[in-house]
Amino acid sequence: MRSMTPLACLLSNAVLAVVLAGASLAQTMRSETVAPSAAAAGTVIESGLRGVDSIDYLVAGDAGQILSVDLATPNSSLSFNIRPEGSEDALFIGSISGNVADIPLPESGTYVARVYLMGNAARRDETAAFSLGIGLGGPDFADGLAGGPDWWAVSISPGSALNIRSGPATRHDVVGRAQNGQVMQNRGCRMTGSERWCRIRTHGSGVQGWVSGQFLIETEPPTMPDAPDGGPVGNGTPFDATGMVPCAATAGTSMRSCPFGVVRQGPGSAGVWIAFDGGGERQILFEGGTPVATNLDAKLTSERSGDVTLVRIGEERYEIPDALENGG
Repeated sequence: MRSMTPLACLLSNAVLAVVLAGASLAQTMRSETVAPSAAAAGTVIESGLRGVDSIDYLVAGDAGQILSVDLATPNSSLSFNIRPEGSEDALFIGSISGNVADIPLPESGTYVARVYLMGNAARRDETAAFSLGIGLGGPDFADGLAGGPDWWAVSISPGSALNIRSGPATRHDVVGRAQNGQVMQNRGCRMTGSERWCRIRTHGSGVQGWVSGQFLIETEPPTMPDAPDGGPVGNGTPFDATGMVPCAATAGTSMRSCPFGVVRQGPGSAGVWIAFDGGGERQILFEGGTPVATNLDAKLTSERSGDVTLVRIGEERYEIPDALENGG
């Protein structure tokens, strides 16, 4: 029997590697039917998947019912879509719209919630554990646009705190906390099982998330900050705070005060608008406490000095205190 040449051995190993790689990326699709009684009561499914695998959860419903699905997972690349069975037209795309869906069913039939890993995570053969909440029922009235209150106030024992979560259930991560009396903008409520959860944006800090509706009471709109004379217009979203910040428009000029407005999106994340003399505004977007974008096509740099971020945009200079971004 003739032994293999080194080249033949190398080619044989390469072919084997390709075969094994193909085997590891072979897609496994499985489906599970959610019982009507479980969907009506609200159910939570604990599971996991790997690589290019996917799981379809089938739910039968009637036209006009609300199909509620929410996903909790430590892997940010895990997502889900919702579509009618037998159709490729998605009613909800989680990679675009987030981890919570409340979909009015357009017609009676079976609908599919498909859980999968996106793009590179699937190709890297990552694993993802998850819990998926599925419910089916009627619409909740409180959304700020259909008869519900526009604003909530937190109603809990003084000295305690209400958890703000990333999704509408206690299994979702805590993203913030609110004190008794804290005012929140109502962005819609939904039922998770027998409990109502409301999506909110906290006035002042801009923290967004979900809170248990049993701790909310209707309240009056908060007093919005007055814009200083000659202040910025922004993007139409009411400012969380306004005031003056040190600024300089050109190199070599002394710092002066410029009017600003800020829309906060939680700790370290905010959009800041600064007005110039004679019109015009400079926008600076902060993420994680760092300026990451501006509306001027010029080099953007920053450095820290105590609790102030020194921002340079071309020749322009700004001094942005942490309290401006975060509140307080």
